[in-house]
Amino acid sequence: MLGILVMGSSVGCSAFNLPGFSPGEPGANYVPAGIAGGYRELDETMDSVVYQKVRQAQAENSIVLQVAVDHDEPVRVLPLPPESSGRSVFVSNLLKQTGVLQKLGAVNAVLYRSSPQAIGGIRMEVQMNDSHTVVLPESDYALKPGDRLYVTKSAISPIQTLVTQALGL
Repeated sequence: MLGILVMGSSVGCSAFNLPGFSPGEPGANYVPAGIAGGYRELDETMDSVVYQKVRQAQAENSIVLQVAVDHDEPVRVLPLPPESSGRSVFVSNLLKQTGVLQKLGAVNAVLYRSSPQAIGGIRMEVQMNDSHTVVLPESDYALKPGDRLYVTKSAISPIQTLVTQALGL
């Protein structure tokens, strides 16, 4: 009797086929970085200089304006009004008041909102009108400390603008 108990206890659970337990594919429960709240990699618009400027902007109640084609001063830290003033600065205001729209004409813009889940910031596309000279109201975001606005000259040609306007698109 004792021999049967010793042999039975040495086999363990491996002799039993447990229903409903299947480990599945290895790694099936893991989510790659950058998805569902993981840390996202830096994009091509972010380098160490820009990262330091964003950190500075967060500390100084400021934003970062990054203009890709501005060779004199491509990255600028600009102050926001104090929170106590109750005033907000919007993307459209910033583009006009800094002279970026006047200098470049048609632009594309992306706002990167500072976030602990994304080192480079959460990407928020700024929608423009057909001629890429006016920010559409639904994406005219209010700027917050640590935000980074990345602006490039739009590749849209004057002929494309005329055709779009003529067709009413």
